[in-house]
Parts: sequence; structure tokens; C-alpha cells
Amino acid sequence: MIDFARRFYAEKSWPFQLARYLSIGGIVTCLDFGSFALLLRAGWPLLGVITGSWVVAIVSHFALNKYVNFRAHDRPAHHQATTYGVVALVVWLTTTGIVKGAVALGAPALLGKCVAIAFNIPIGFLGHRYLTFGRGIVATLRGALERRDHA
Repeated sequence: MIDFARRFYAEKSWPFQLARYLSIGGIVTCLDFGSFALLLRAGWPLLGVITGSWVVAIVSHFALNKYVNFRAHDRPAHHQATTYGVVALVVWLTTTGIVKGAVALGAPALLGKCVAIAFNIPIGFLGHRYLTFGRGIVATLRGALERRDHA
């Protein structure tokens, strides 16, 4: 873990990628809320509104991070999309656990959601940087095991 931290901080591009990642998150939030409101006004059923705005958010988040932030063209897009789904699932599970925990402790669900966002920014950024738009899950794990065996 210390080796990972040293390599991470030695790379000069991560602060700029993090800033772009946060900016993309803001843009995607606006797209999510905007499409939610438009679909709601268009009279779509609630499940369709939720799903439609979620699809707009996920597709735009993936595309903007792939082409604008990480400029990741080394692996095929369908491989990256699969890994993106795994990272998104981890973020969703984290959010679910934190929000349910907050509510169980008597806090408002929205406060739990805010706390979850704070936890998920580093999880999402590192997951997408190293797994989705990096070498991928298998290659990353294989490299970590090889470094451990040679240490």
C-alpha cells in the first residue's frame, strides 16, 4: 500500500485528473437533474424518469472521463464499460450502506447521501483511474501480486 501511495504521488498528472473528475461530476449532476426534470415534465412514468436520467448520467460520465479526463484509448471501450460497471456497483453499494446507516442512526437520508458522496469521490476516482481507464482489474491485480512476490 505504501508503494502504491508513493507511485501515486510521484505522478504529476493526478491533481489535474482529479480536478477534471470533479468538474465532470458537476456537469453530469446537471445533466442528471436536467434530464430528470425534462422527462418528468414530459409526463413519463416515474420509473422511466429515474431510469432515463440515470442512463443519461452514466453514459455522459463514462464518455467524458474516457475521452476528456483520462484520455484512455489503450483498452477497448466495451472492456472499459464492463469495469466501469463494477466500479459503479461498488460506489452504489457504498452509498446504500452509508445512507441506510445514517437513517438507522436517526439522521436524514439526504445527510447520508452527502456523506456517501464524500466517501465515493476517492473510491470512484481511483477506481476509474487505475481500473476502468487504466490497465483493468485483472492486469492491475496481476501486477500487484507480481510486485508482492518480488518484494
